[in-house]
Amino acid sequence: MGKKISKNVKNVLAILGDEIRGDVSSAYRKLTADYRMTWMYKSKNGVLFPRTGKNLKKEMKEVYVIKDRKYDIKNIAEGDNLVMVEMVESYPDPKTKKVYRTPIVIVLEMKNGKIRRGRHYCDPAISYLYLSKKQIQAGYR
Repeated sequence: MGKKISKNVKNVLAILGDEIRGDVSSAYRKLTADYRMTWMYKSKNGVLFPRTGKNLKKEMKEVYVIKDRKYDIKNIAEGDNLVMVEMVESYPDPKTKKVYRTPIVIVLEMKNGKIRRGRHYCDPAISYLYLSKKQIQAGYR
């Protein structure tokens, strides 16, 4: 008998699906009014821990246009009002068609079944490489 999937995990999986499809309006309904995402690294332009801004819908539209994005979910962990997802995000470079593959962990704080806060962990230097599936798999042995 399989473990029952909680409302929080279902919502997180659903929003990842929304992102893959580019469905901003569906994703937006899964977020609290005070939602914020923080990227736990230093950006290319030197900003330490960049965050979502005041115009979230506009920012989401910029991110959600990425075509052929895929998520290979490796692990999901859940606590009280918290969901963590370890995954590999993949998508083709629109110009070269080479595929970016990035190991990511997202930590999502939940409130009433919606995502309230997020922290996105990855190595930005790896994010800009065209790693093969075999190279990525080496990190999971």
